[in-house]
Amino acid sequence: MLGRMSNGYSIAGLAGLLMRRCLGRDRAVDHTARMLWPFTGRDAELRLVGEALAGGSVGGVVIAGQAGVGKTRLTTEAAELSGAQGCAVEWVRASRSARSIPLGAFAALIPAPEHGLPEGVELLARARQALAERAAGRRLVLCVDDGQLLDDASATLVHQVVAAGEAFAVVSVRRDEPAPDALRALWKDELCVLLELAALARGEVEALLEAALGDPIDGSSVNALWELTQGNALFLRELVRHGVDRGLLSRHAGVWRWRGKIEASTRLAELVDVRIEDVGESERPVLELVAVGAPLEHGLLEPGDLAALGTLERSELVQRRTDGRRRFVDVAHPLHGEAVRAQLTPTRLEAIHASLASGLEALGGRRRGDLLRIAVWRLEAGATGDAELFARAADEALAAPDPALAERLARASVQAGGSFGPRLALGRALSGVGRGAEAHRLFADLAAQAGNDRERMAVAVASARNLFWALERAEEADTVLQEAEQIVADEALRHELRAQRVRLTAAQGRPEAALAAAQPLLGDDSVDDRARTTVALGAVEALFSTGRTSEALALIDSSFPIALRLRDELPHAEVVLVGMRAMALRLAGHLVDATTLSENAYAVLLQGRSAAGTAVEANSLGLIWLARGRVRTALRFCRESAALLRDGDGVGMLAFALAGVVQAAGQAGEPKAAQDALAEMERTALGHKGFQVELELARAWSAAASGELSRARALASEACALAGSRGQDAYTVRALHELCRLGDPAGAAPELAGLAGRVEGPFAPAAAAHAEALVAGDGGALLEVAERFAAAEALLVAAEAADAAASAYRDAGRPSSARTAAARAALWLTKCEGARPPTMLAAPQAVELTPREREIALLAAAGASSREIADRLVISVRTVDNHLQNAYRKLGVTRRSDLPRVLSGAPE
Repeated sequence: MLGRMSNGYSIAGLAGLLMRRCLGRDRAVDHTARMLWPFTGRDAELRLVGEALAGGSVGGVVIAGQAGVGKTRLTTEAAELSGAQGCAVEWVRASRSARSIPLGAFAALIPAPEHGLPEGVELLARARQALAERAAGRRLVLCVDDGQLLDDASATLVHQVVAAGEAFAVVSVRRDEPAPDALRALWKDELCVLLELAALARGEVEALLEAALGDPIDGSSVNALWELTQGNALFLRELVRHGVDRGLLSRHAGVWRWRGKIEASTRLAELVDVRIEDVGESERPVLELVAVGAPLEHGLLEPGDLAALGTLERSELVQRRTDGRRRFVDVAHPLHGEAVRAQLTPTRLEAIHASLASGLEALGGRRRGDLLRIAVWRLEAGATGDAELFARAADEALAAPDPALAERLARASVQAGGSFGPRLALGRALSGVGRGAEAHRLFADLAAQAGNDRERMAVAVASARNLFWALERAEEADTVLQEAEQIVADEALRHELRAQRVRLTAAQGRPEAALAAAQPLLGDDSVDDRARTTVALGAVEALFSTGRTSEALALIDSSFPIALRLRDELPHAEVVLVGMRAMALRLAGHLVDATTLSENAYAVLLQGRSAAGTAVEANSLGLIWLARGRVRTALRFCRESAALLRDGDGVGMLAFALAGVVQAAGQAGEPKAAQDALAEMERTALGHKGFQVELELARAWSAAASGELSRARALASEACALAGSRGQDAYTVRALHELCRLGDPAGAAPELAGLAGRVEGPFAPAAAAHAEALVAGDGGALLEVAERFAAAEALLVAAEAADAAASAYRDAGRPSSARTAAARAALWLTKCEGARPPTMLAAPQAVELTPREREIALLAAAGASSREIADRLVISVRTVDNHLQNAYRKLGVTRRSDLPRVLSGAPE
């Protein structure tokens, strides 16, 4: 017999989901029919049930867990599995109302007696006989839902049929409720396996949401839903249904996102209210205090509250935890707090906020975050008179970063009489939420009011950053800093101004100028750590963009400890350095290391609820995954980045995010998605920043996805020229290799050969070797290059190189080598999430097409008429038709409508 198996698996089972019709802005999703959420992420647990059923060494499985974790859904899946194997499946659904009736739960399965109701042993014997008759010679699988509610006779019956081998039982039980002795004996006597279900982990919540909604959901929404539900599948279902029904959870441009505060629906509140409605009068004030202030420092509770606190702990409504030497009290589940707060009147809520603020002030309020909590509680309590408190709290909110909260606090300070400092914080907050024009007007007023060098420096830096990032006015930003430097006398403050110029010069895509300005400051011991860290940010970007990866990484290593120490003064520096390390590694070709770094940074930013930071890192992560050939993952992260930035682009990165979407969609074989993102990018981009090369490459990939390969190569050549003119050697290598991939290796090879020795990392020499092998048509060299890319996890490029190797081998009359290379290409392509890049055509016969035949065939496959193709390529319609006829013959098709299928592998 197998004993108790508490295997620690994290299970999510969901009951049915009823969603009303919901419309994304670009696609309708119909959830009008009642449906089960997809059964995802639970293969191991269902397999355990299946193995127990097939093995015959145990009599069943008992599935234990808290309410809502998915016990019933797993039992249902087990029943379907059993039925598919030919078993007779019978259901017993226990209830409190039937608990007082012997065998009440089995009433539907046992025929009514003709001559009175038997008792005791005879009753159980007849019940067992009835079950055997229903099975009709097949193996009986007895599914029991809510087994803890069985009456004693029913529990005994289950135990007897399992012990006698007459049935295989799948029983779900609530972990927090007592079960009948006979039922508990199932696992205590080792008759059944005990499978304990935990709540969903974050990753399981994300996978389930994506499967249920049909498209990815942004990381911030996943985090919020997971944190609020704590992975409880029932609560998650209700929240999602509520969000979709009310348009709070909606789809736009391929990404689902929850907009606004996530709060419980009426039905969900009813589910949670069951736990709190029985709270006594002496405990309720304490529960309300914890619900509003959580996590609440233990010292904010009165001595008389401790007895009530103990009662609430025993009811599992609150829990205590420690953080160092501090002790806290929190609600046991976030939705308990939601339910309690929803019942509070505005007057009671204000009173609690006032009490919390006064209590924390009385404790000293000296720890990190205390000042911000006091200020927010004061605002919520209706207090508006403490200008200094709100001003200091606004600065802390900016450092958090939470620009929306900073705006609210700064306005409160200004209304309470605050002057320069609060107005400066207000301007920075407005810039942070994407209202750059308002911020610019405010900074202009403040510049005229600045009364000393520090104020002049502060407003100049804030104004320049707003001009550069939010308004894309780089030249004006530099002018503001230069003019301030002329009038500020304090040398340390002048260093701050020069440091900002270095940072913005590098971000503008002028690495040599940035490095020239950075060197004197980095070598000057009189420059303080704050200014030195800002200089380092600019110098790092300049170094990795010029291909000097080792110097960039060394400067990051030396600057990181300082950034950690200055976290309060420069809250962005730490995560920016991590992100820059990932970017440097990506451009150099160290893709696995880049992925790990970027994923860690993304997780930290999600946890910190930094929308702008999360958006920037999501796009960086998307581009790393694109370099690795995972086109769907790349699309998911780049689309998430764009979705966040549409709500407020204080960092001026929306065009960059959309460029990632375009490139990923183009290589995924989705020309319409690429064109739509490109159109939005063109409306957004002004194009002075260092990522302009990525925008040019996005234009190239959109053209290629639409079949316009000649235009794609021309656009890629423009990207190469732009990067070269700026001295961005690492980006030049990237652009040249994209040109090579798009069909012009001869145009890329000479310059790549020259850059391979200057740009550090494995990518540049591999790119140069790729171009050289393509020009030579050398199958062996191409396959060797393919293996190099595969070893670096650049799988889509590896597949392209192996595909070209197969073609070269065929041309050389080496069919066996061609088959080997084609097999390698196919293997790598299967790991690229369904990528259908225009650089690889699906039909093997496509290798026989000339470059012009390939281009015309792709344009025709995209729906262009012969006249439209002729106009684009500046050739005659007759020439187009002649090329098409040649292409049809080589591809083995007879009409245009066959081209999408044979060229891209798209379904008919």
